[in-house]
Amino acid sequence: MRSKLIVYPDISSSLWTREVEKLLPFLSGKGVDVGSARRVVFQDQIRVDLDNRHDPDVCCSGDDLPFEEGKFDYLTSIHSFEHFENQVKMLNEWVRVIRKNGIIAIVHPDVGCTGVFRPNGLKSGENPYNEHKHEKTYSDFLEWFKNNGNFGLEILESGVAYPGWSFYIIFKKK
Repeated sequence: MRSKLIVYPDISSSLWTREVEKLLPFLSGKGVDVGSARRVVFQDQIRVDLDNRHDPDVCCSGDDLPFEEGKFDYLTSIHSFEHFENQVKMLNEWVRVIRKNGIIAIVHPDVGCTGVFRPNGLKSGENPYNEHKHEKTYSDFLEWFKNNGNFGLEILESGVAYPGWSFYIIFKKK
């Protein structure tokens, strides 16, 4: 039996839960969540985070994962994609650890909706792990993906994850 979806009671986590619901139909088998912090979609997912204060299963950068090629059926990235300086390197690494026909499920803030763009814009005292290196609109993300060679992935589904806040994209490894 599948481990249960983790649901959080606070307001920001309720938003997170609504975003994650878009991904659920695509997630089965062995999974990893990159940039999970303390949240994870399923209890049996491996949680990866750079910040060891979140007590991840694996503490490392999401663009240099210590897993063998094709280890996972799916990978989730919920508001972590935008934290990586070299997103081409990162997505290639994610593709590496997903098996053929595996799924990469991304939720990303839509700067076109939020109007918030803070690349390298930390204020004094802010957590450096929360720094956004890049942010994109939905259409900018799709164009970036296409312009960088599609990474051996095809888009299965995409759309609004949370109105006025984020979009999601479900990729399948060819």
